[in-house]
Amino acid sequence: MTTSQVDQKRALIKLKHDLEPFRNAIVGAHGVLTWEKQYYAGVVFGAISVMYLLLWYMDLSFITLFSLLALLAFFMDFVIPTLSRFLSSGGKWDGEQEAKFEEVCGQLYGIKSAIAVWYDYLFKERKPTMVVIVISLGLLALAWIGAIINNLLLMYCATVLVAMWPGLNEKNVFKSITQNASKIIKEKIQYGKKKLQ
Repeated sequence: MTTSQVDQKRALIKLKHDLEPFRNAIVGAHGVLTWEKQYYAGVVFGAISVMYLLLWYMDLSFITLFSLLALLAFFMDFVIPTLSRFLSSGGKWDGEQEAKFEEVCGQLYGIKSAIAVWYDYLFKERKPTMVVIVISLGLLALAWIGAIINNLLLMYCATVLVAMWPGLNEKNVFKSITQNASKIIKEKIQYGKKKLQ
């Protein structure tokens, strides 16, 4: 093993150790987000919709919303491990759950590594002028979209997309869409060739 592989293994073990108090919640959330049961997609979509409907109805200021979300995060940081210990004392942690936990930790480590690589590339390395121009144009486009479309609606759409992504990937929805699209394109190309002959 090279030094970087050993460092990656240590970082993965540290992440797994840090997430140990949350392991029951993580395995449960993984099952819901990857749609282990068919109705989980509706549960995820419905929960997000109700949450955003409540936020829209309350019409909170940014400071109030930020404060309440931070309070909720601190509260959940305390409650989830406590409930997890209470609920898991009756049930046994088996090898299948441990394998799922390790899989999720590996996925989280991959996401964390990818974010770190992009952060280093965008903010620490010397950037050519073209990258600065492209990033500036992208951020201006996002600012323009945010100015013309309701921000709560944008956040709702982004949250639904992020929450549904694991389930869509697990059910190979994107694969079937790309296969159907390539099939249609091939048929059109064949039809065009026949027409030219």
